[in-house]
Amino acid sequence: MKAKLLVVAAMALACSTMVAQPSSFSGPRKVIASDTHGWLAPVWSPDGSRLAVTGDNYTGIWVAQADGTDLHQVSQATGAGYQMRWADNNSLTSTPYSMDGMRRMTRIERVDAISGKVTLVADAVRDFKRSRVGKQTSALSIMLDDPSNATVRLPELSAYSGKMVINPALSPDGTLIAFQVVGKGLFVCNADGTGVRTLGKGSHPSWLPDNRHVMVTRLQDNGDVFTQGDIYCVDITNGNAMNITPNSDVIPVTMSVSADGTKLAFDNDVDGSIYVIDLKY
Repeated sequence: MKAKLLVVAAMALACSTMVAQPSSFSGPRKVIASDTHGWLAPVWSPDGSRLAVTGDNYTGIWVAQADGTDLHQVSQATGAGYQMRWADNNSLTSTPYSMDGMRRMTRIERVDAISGKVTLVADAVRDFKRSRVGKQTSALSIMLDDPSNATVRLPELSAYSGKMVINPALSPDGTLIAFQVVGKGLFVCNADGTGVRTLGKGSHPSWLPDNRHVMVTRLQDNGDVFTQGDIYCVDITNGNAMNITPNSDVIPVTMSVSADGTKLAFDNDVDGSIYVIDLKY
């Protein structure tokens, strides 16, 4: 096990382009205010010029400029915003669903970020495999397609058998996966599922471009609602964590780091709005 953990650290260091945590960061600023919607799951376009967000229950997709202006709806589909991703700077890949009796049918669509024109990529199927969308690895496919059994199917997670794997995130260079085991916290492993290492408490990981640091939320709840939360930048080689939202009154839940690592967007559970933090190195 020690040898595998050293491999994880060595790979992360070898692939790093920025090896330090942010040297400074701005306070959270609201860019998309909640009105009739509670905004969720912001995602940066590859060039960082736009933000895509979704509404309550992941219904619909809206796109805005990076500063929150020109907000417009491009999809009204149910489930369209769940794990949506940018295909390029001008379009998004979406996986909305519809109900056929008691059967949930999920399809893949391409959505134009300006006009809202929808192009069907794959017909709706009942047993949808999320690994069909985007770049995958063997372990990531298992985590996406079979989260309830991933701790059984991936040998190094057998100690957590019976627990679900959620929110897996592939590093920018494709060599590492950050993920959660429900009730056990945050972990990182190699792309093939080996070299598993715990990173302590955390959820909804989003990688910085150096492949060495992940932004995570650390939340507290009373069994019913979130009561407190902060964003931490975690170094995967040693577990060191720096609070990015100290002394703020926000409760960040899901987040997205821009491809260049200079901006972090998140949804605030307190008011349902989208906020942005600037990062400097």
